[in-house]
Amino acid sequence: MSQSLAIIQPTLVELSSLPDFRTSKMGYAFDANSDIWVLDGSKTLNLTRTKYLDRETGIGLRKTLCRYAEELSATTTAMMLSLITRYCKDTQECSVNVIGLTNWRASLTDETEHRLGALKSFLIAWNEWGYPGVDLDVVEYLEEQTLKGIVKGKAVKSMCPFSGPLTSIESGALLDWASNAFLANHFNLSQYSYFMTLVYTGRRSVQVRSLRACDLACREGADGHDYMLNVPRVKQSGVKFREAFKSVPVNEDLYLILKNQSEESQAKVEAAFGVKLSNDFRKQIPLFLEEERLSEFLSLEDLFVCTAKMPDFLHMTHRSSMDILRSVAVKNTAKSERTGEFINFTSRRFRYTTGTNLARRGITGVALALAMDHSSTQNIDVYTANTEEMAVQIDAVMASILAPLAQACAGVLIDSERDALRGNDPHSRMKNAKSHNVGSCGTYAFCASGYRSCYTCVNFQPWRDAPHQEVLDEILDERERQRESGVSVSVIQSTDRLLLAVQQVIFLCQQPKNGALNEVDNG
Repeated sequence: MSQSLAIIQPTLVELSSLPDFRTSKMGYAFDANSDIWVLDGSKTLNLTRTKYLDRETGIGLRKTLCRYAEELSATTTAMMLSLITRYCKDTQECSVNVIGLTNWRASLTDETEHRLGALKSFLIAWNEWGYPGVDLDVVEYLEEQTLKGIVKGKAVKSMCPFSGPLTSIESGALLDWASNAFLANHFNLSQYSYFMTLVYTGRRSVQVRSLRACDLACREGADGHDYMLNVPRVKQSGVKFREAFKSVPVNEDLYLILKNQSEESQAKVEAAFGVKLSNDFRKQIPLFLEEERLSEFLSLEDLFVCTAKMPDFLHMTHRSSMDILRSVAVKNTAKSERTGEFINFTSRRFRYTTGTNLARRGITGVALALAMDHSSTQNIDVYTANTEEMAVQIDAVMASILAPLAQACAGVLIDSERDALRGNDPHSRMKNAKSHNVGSCGTYAFCASGYRSCYTCVNFQPWRDAPHQEVLDEILDERERQRESGVSVSVIQSTDRLLLAVQQVIFLCQQPKNGALNEVDNG
């Protein structure tokens, strides 16, 4: 034990005399430099509870809690404060260290081990965000631990919902929310493309920041187009910046997103100097620019000289990438079906998810290490520890329990067609497989996805008295046929979020007619 509460004098974290006003997830303004934070109508945090922490840990804790308050619910933020103070009380520690965490875990029972499991995500995010107080050895210790979580009833049997890999439903929720939010102009192309690249590829933040236009590749084959992303390797001994690469297959959607992002970055460089770039130089423009640095050059020639000496100078910095991820997280409204809370995410958690999904598909050992860009198999156990728990298939009973938590339906329930945005347009009616109307489409845009995808679309307006149960029965029957035919779990789980969305609509239809209940969180 490094330094105990019993022998140190209580010292409050040194705060600036100037207020630093932030906005909580629920829209409440609070002063980050104050000891009392009002985060919503029910939750008030009292940070004087952390007065026994040493100065560095206290500052880091305050900064991390501030981001949690901005990005996640007041309940989650308050829980993290309670957990860190309980850790300090139980261990008599005034800092976060491996010895203290080891002793704390030893004191926890099977029923209370979830406390460290919940705190794990907070401490890992604390370190990843670069705040003082949580060193890398703490993160490495936590990543080695397999911790029990709180099981929500008999329906949810899974890994830690706070720090572990995302479920397929959570991943789908984030992707659906991000796509809808981008279409609604809630964030720009750079924010959207950076977020989507982390989600789809599971690559480290530094690898995504190192990408250039030339790393996007499209090959035409006999079966169509193959899209590849040549990702720079970053953790290999003796390998310099952009000296070694590994090709990662991507889908067409991500390829087009990054293509647009690349063209936008090239246009910004051309606009900064008022010239047209050569094709060769355009290929060397980073996908993600540190745009403010363009103003430091008097001419394009100066830029050439600088990037020859410092090849990473124009690439987005770590701080900027953290700002981008934070700006996305602040606006996130996607919820977890396991907790009913906003989904907490970091680039590290997306990487866990990618590795775990590969392991579930039977990729292990050297193959998994290669897929995740590891030089050896030494550290791949983190991806294979809990793959069985992630393979739980949702049935009708589970769907009815999880649907209110997941909030998978992105549209708005309406009483009847006359309340629809396009109520006078017969072409807006959406029919199920039995040709029965189930709702209205609120946009004139072309869509070839079919009626089932409507339930997770922000433009869908399901009708209260429509036969949504027919859609639910159809999905459940299809999943049962797949299961009996031996179809892989991953294929069956591809309709998990759709199943929850339809179940949520049915749940809302059963509620009393009340405007407050009709609104579905659309992000």
